[in-house]
Amino acid sequence: MKMKFPVIATVLSALVMTGCASNPSALDLAERQAEFEAKRADLLAEKLERQNEKLEDSLDNLPGWAIEPPKPDITGIYGVGIAESSNVAVVMKKARLQAEYELAQQMQQEISGLEQQFTEDSAGNEANLRFESAVERFVNSVEIAGQEIVEQEINVADGKYNGYVLMRLSFDSMERMLEQRNKMEGYDRMKVAFKQLRERIEASEKTTNIMGKAEAGGA
Repeated sequence: MKMKFPVIATVLSALVMTGCASNPSALDLAERQAEFEAKRADLLAEKLERQNEKLEDSLDNLPGWAIEPPKPDITGIYGVGIAESSNVAVVMKKARLQAEYELAQQMQQEISGLEQQFTEDSAGNEANLRFESAVERFVNSVEIAGQEIVEQEINVADGKYNGYVLMRLSFDSMERMLEQRNKMEGYDRMKVAFKQLRERIEASEKTTNIMGKAEAGGA
């Protein structure tokens, strides 16, 4: 009977030591956590790299005119539409609608910008604000008509269609739109603005052509 106690004590001691060995220390836990964080960081870096590669590929597929749309010229103003969809018909419709919206914004910007060239001693800034408001109402109230598609492209990436559309709205079309609303507030000044805008762009175009010919002749 006396021998049982030392044996039991030895067994208990062995069990305690085994239990201690199976439980990780704080240092072990810290090392495991560091390894986990390192692996997770590597996975995130690989994921980011793959995403960047996809973005670079999509950027390479973008038409040049979508990145840098043409500036207004003697033929009119331009709007760009970019859309994405799993349906080819939907993606082109969305791109065209966005291009039309861009045309409206361009038209408003170009006409309102010319207001800086007008001076009215009697009304001053108040008249300018009324004119800008009239331009905004005109652009928002009329349906863009006479626009034409200059360029359009479509490609596939990540299981979806990407559509790109470049539209142009001529000054003749803008003037016809204005004529249809000739009773609106600010009509006369807006008509002058259209004329001023066209003349300014035509003059700029002629100057560019002359300078180009002179440089070609000098070369």
